[in-house]
Amino acid sequence: MKQTLGKIFLILLFLSCISFAGVKVSINPPVVYKGDMVQLTITADGDDIEFPQIAQVGNSPIVGTSSSQTVNIINGNMSKTISKTYTFRATKSLKVPSFVVKVDGKEFKTKEQSLKVVKPTASHRGQPFVLEMSLDKNISYVGEPLNLTLSFKSKLNAHADKIQLGEPKLEDFWVKKSDEVTKSTEGEYIVQSLHYKLFPQKAGEYTIPAIEALIGKVQHQRSGLGGIFDDPFFSSITEQLNWQKIYSNSLKVKVNPLPNGLELYGDYTIKATVDKRKVHANKPVNLTITVQGKGNIDDVKKFDLDIANVIVYADEPKIDAREQNGEYGGVFTQKIALIADQNFTIPSLSLEYFDKKSKSVKTVKTEPIDIEVIGGGVGAKSQPSIEVSPTQKIEVPKVIQSNVQTKVVTKTEDSYLKYIFLGIGFLLGIGSMLLVNMLKKAKEAKKETDMVRAIRKAKDDQALFNLLLPYSKKDKRISKALNLLEENIYKGGKNKIDKEELMEVFEEI
Repeated sequence: MKQTLGKIFLILLFLSCISFAGVKVSINPPVVYKGDMVQLTITADGDDIEFPQIAQVGNSPIVGTSSSQTVNIINGNMSKTISKTYTFRATKSLKVPSFVVKVDGKEFKTKEQSLKVVKPTASHRGQPFVLEMSLDKNISYVGEPLNLTLSFKSKLNAHADKIQLGEPKLEDFWVKKSDEVTKSTEGEYIVQSLHYKLFPQKAGEYTIPAIEALIGKVQHQRSGLGGIFDDPFFSSITEQLNWQKIYSNSLKVKVNPLPNGLELYGDYTIKATVDKRKVHANKPVNLTITVQGKGNIDDVKKFDLDIANVIVYADEPKIDAREQNGEYGGVFTQKIALIADQNFTIPSLSLEYFDKKSKSVKTVKTEPIDIEVIGGGVGAKSQPSIEVSPTQKIEVPKVIQSNVQTKVVTKTEDSYLKYIFLGIGFLLGIGSMLLVNMLKKAKEAKKETDMVRAIRKAKDDQALFNLLLPYSKKDKRISKALNLLEENIYKGGKNKIDKEELMEVFEEI
């Protein structure tokens, strides 16, 4: 009898230990839409509890953890319950595996849990809230804009304290949201519509996935203390939102490729203008390229010029685009500074696009622009000459060509006179060369002095930038100063420019 009682006592003690050291697991919610957050919660009773380290569930990483603890005292006996929650985003249906939990030195295994991920069901007419998505067309070209409308409909008697609408997120599309929200009525519904422009970047067949909306309703919670604490003012402190989720329909669209690998769609014009057609050597000519039209103008590429013996400095393009009368378009502007020491021609610039009206490839071009450089270097043409004898020619400088007439001289001279004249000519030649060099150095010295004076008087970064630009390749310090000035002018930089160093550079030169 005693042995039987002893066995019963041991069994009861074992069962009480199991109850005390129980481990539970739950998953909430067990059925979700793809992308929803799921919470896996493990609860254990005991004094020393060691929860598992969980990095991911299936292929979904854990994005957050939290824990809570309660202490129970029953008949003088204290017990502790601890819960740990792991949060992850659901991507597909799966079996949540068993995990090992250590409680007071013993190991316990949780039960497997099932998580089901279902496809969202579009809301439909008759429900308090409806979300609908529509396109103006289902077939488009690369670059041809599509008009997408997202309409949120609510019944006249439906109430929501907060509404959060999702937005279309599409690969291979550039999405631009309009600031305009249109409001209307449709039977028993009040309708608010958002508008988007979708610009396809790649040919193919696409599905625009359903968009979700979260509808929040305030749930009032009473404090339970009665009196003033149940007043609406105090109860508002404990209010919380209960969220209901609804989905729109999905859409399919086919995007056809443009011929010749083009990316630009619409109707465009191009224009090239300069601020001057005659310029002094090493002074800039400012070229402005303007593209204007309707279509995906944001995809117009930056123009690059390569002109022999010309320094080209191109600004980043500026695009002013907006929607007008239901059509998207705008103006593309790019400025380019050109510097040379001899005449040059700005070549014709072209823009190729797929015309939306004729459904054919079109090319628009600018006319070439000839620039005359004053005081520049001599061209590569051969120089005219005066023939003195059948074996002797004297080259005539180009600058005096108009005042010289070609003449043949056939005069017999005594040999000693020839040598005298030759000696005199030699001395005069040396003297002329020395005089030219002296004048050249004096001119350069004056130029350098003027440059130093101009740097000192430069009022702002733009004036100093224009002054230094023709000398960008003369010295590394000048190039560095130009880079700093460029950041100040075009990128909002606040670089300090050392004018004294620049003046020393030109004095050294």
